[in-house]
Amino acid sequence: MSYGGRGRSPSPGGWPGGGQGSAPSSRGASPVGSRTPRGGGVGPYGQLTPAEAMGQPFTGQQTVTPRQRNRDRDWIPHMVVSGAIRLGGIAGLVLFCYGLYLLATPGGGSSSSGGGAVSSDGAGAPEGSAVLVPVTPGLRPPAADPTGPPMLTTPIPPYSASAAPGTTEMIIINNEFSDGVVFCRGPVEGSLNKVYLDQERGFKALSKPVVKSEFDCALPDSPAAKQWGVGVPGGSTLAFGLRRGERATVYIAPDGGWPSGACWYQDAASNARVSIAKGPMYMSEVEFTIEASGKGAVWYDMSSVEGVSGGITMNYTDDAGNMQTDVAVPAKFQGTTLQVVLAPGIGFPTVLSDKNRLGSCTCNEWDIDSPECNSDACFAGCPGSLVDNPCGQHRCRKFYAKLYQDSSSYCGWLYAAKAQTYCWAMDEWQCNDATCGYGGAGQPEADCSSKYPKGAAANSYSCGRGMNMPGGKESELWWSSGAGCKDKMVNGVPTNPSPRRSGGRIQISFENLPWLHEALR
Repeated sequence: MSYGGRGRSPSPGGWPGGGQGSAPSSRGASPVGSRTPRGGGVGPYGQLTPAEAMGQPFTGQQTVTPRQRNRDRDWIPHMVVSGAIRLGGIAGLVLFCYGLYLLATPGGGSSSSGGGAVSSDGAGAPEGSAVLVPVTPGLRPPAADPTGPPMLTTPIPPYSASAAPGTTEMIIINNEFSDGVVFCRGPVEGSLNKVYLDQERGFKALSKPVVKSEFDCALPDSPAAKQWGVGVPGGSTLAFGLRRGERATVYIAPDGGWPSGACWYQDAASNARVSIAKGPMYMSEVEFTIEASGKGAVWYDMSSVEGVSGGITMNYTDDAGNMQTDVAVPAKFQGTTLQVVLAPGIGFPTVLSDKNRLGSCTCNEWDIDSPECNSDACFAGCPGSLVDNPCGQHRCRKFYAKLYQDSSSYCGWLYAAKAQTYCWAMDEWQCNDATCGYGGAGQPEADCSSKYPKGAAANSYSCGRGMNMPGGKESELWWSSGAGCKDKMVNGVPTNPSPRRSGGRIQISFENLPWLHEALR
C-alpha cells in the first residue's frame, strides 16, 4: 500500500435488517449502531465550540511521509561524516555508532512496520505499507480549516493499464475538512486474502495481504486498532490514517475480490473521543462488491441512509480507459426542515437522515393493522420486519414517494442536488407516482388486502417492478399495463452502477462540504 498526495452489489439485503433487493447491495454488511468509546481527546464539537475544537490536542500516532522522514533525518549523515572527520579515536566511533542507531530507528530510517517507503506524491515509491510513528501526547496537529482546500495538492498520476493484466488498484483519498481515518470493511472471513498492500511489477508478485496487516483493526493488538479503534471481529476492517490531501492505495489481484465492502471517513478529533471502526453512524459511506476481473463486475453505490457528513465521489476506470463515475457532493439544503447538527455522542457535524430524525421503530414482526408497524419512524427506517414483506415495503415506498416531491425533505434535497446516493434503504427504485403501483386496475388493492402469490418477492411486489407478474388468484396477472416503479436515475446514472471489471483503477474520495461546518460557527 502506498500513501501519497492528493490528487449495486450482489449480496442480498436491505439496510439495516436486510431484506431482499433485486438490485444487489452490500448495504447492511457492516454492523451499524456499535461504537467504541475512546480516551485521549475531545471530539471537535464535544464540550467545546467548533472554532475552539479545531486545534485541540490529541494523542496516538500519525502517518509520516518519506519526505517528512527524509527532511527530519537529512542532518544525520552530515553529522556522522563531519563528526568522524573532526573527532578522533573513541569520540568519532561513538558518534558513528549513534548515527547508525538513528538511521535504524522508526522515523529516522527504515520502516518499523515491515513495509516499504511512503511517498507524498505516490511516484516511484517502493511497494509496502505506511509507517506509523508515535506522536507526543498534547502535540497539536495542523489547524483544520473546514472551509479551505486540503493542505497537500500533489496530483494523482494519470491511470495506465497495469503491467499485470486484471489487477485493480484502489485509491482512497482524504479531501475532507480534517486529518482523519478511512475505515474499509470486508465482513466475509477470508474474502480479502487477495487484496494487497503492494503492487505487482515485473517479476515481483503481490505479496503483502491486507488481512492481518498492521492496518487491520479487526485485530485488537494491531497498530491500527490501537490508534483508531477496534473493528468488528471476523473478516477484516482496514484503518488508513490520512492527513488532508493524502491517499492510500491497495491492489486487488485479478482473481481476487471484495464482497460486501464499505468505506467511511472519520475525522481524527472525533475518533479520539468515539471510534466508529465497527460501523458507520450518522454519516455517508461507499458500498461495493468487487468480483473477479474478466468474470464479474464492480458493483457500487454511495449511501446517505445514515446522514450526510461530507461528500463522496467514486469512479472506476477499466484497462481500456472506460470510466464510470458517481458523485454525491450536495449543495446546502433549503428551508427549515433539515438542520446541521452534531452527530449524537460522537460530535462531527452532519445532516441526519429521516431514519435518524423520526425516532425508533418498535415493529418486530409485520402486522398490516398494527400502529407500531405503521408509524413514520418505521416507514423511514424500513427495518427487516417491513422490508421483507411486500405490503410493509410498499408502505415504506409510498412514504418516500411523497417526500421526494418536497425539495426541503431529506430525500427531496439530495435528489434535487443531483447527489447520486441512497437516501433510504431501498432507494434503488422510485415509485412512478404517489400510489406506487397499488390500487389501480390490474394491481393489488391499495390497503394491501389482496392475497399475494406464494413466494412473492417483497422487493418486486412492493411496487410492481416488472410487468405481467402472477397475482394472488389463479390466472391473475398484475401490472399488465405497466410497472409501478422504475430504476432511480440521477444524471442518467443508476444509483447502483455495475460496470464489468477489467483490471483498472477504483478511486474513492471523501470530500469536504464547507457549508456543513459554516453552519456551526
